[in-house]
Amino acid sequence: MVVLALLCGLAERASADPWADYVLHCQGCHRPDGSGSAGGAPPFAGNLHRFVLTPEGRAYLLRVPGVAHAELDDARLATLLNWILAQFDPAPTGMEWTPFSPEEVAKLRHVPLLSVPQARHHALLAADEGEARKR
Repeated sequence: MVVLALLCGLAERASADPWADYVLHCQGCHRPDGSGSAGGAPPFAGNLHRFVLTPEGRAYLLRVPGVAHAELDDARLATLLNWILAQFDPAPTGMEWTPFSPEEVAKLRHVPLLSVPQARHHALLAADEGEARKR
């Protein structure tokens, strides 16, 4: 009974709190500290900001199954993704990136990924190419 009351309270709080949305929708695979799980969800630290700099990377983050199928509306999902980035993989000093918007989430989350590993590989190649062009 106490557990049910706690979960109900957390669900109520989630409507305005990205931390609560993270607890309810993400931490099961990515763990409370964002460290990921062996053989499953990758860690966030050192990974996420590589993806937000290219269209391919942004599309990948919005199309991975856990994001694409989250039971959150587009605005809450955009808020959650931006919070995850700030919380677990803050942008390096001087790095400029555009936060996710509800419109971007709505446009991309419903395009299914046929192969998560292949899409991740493609997105990382695009990030590496973007870094090489900057040099």
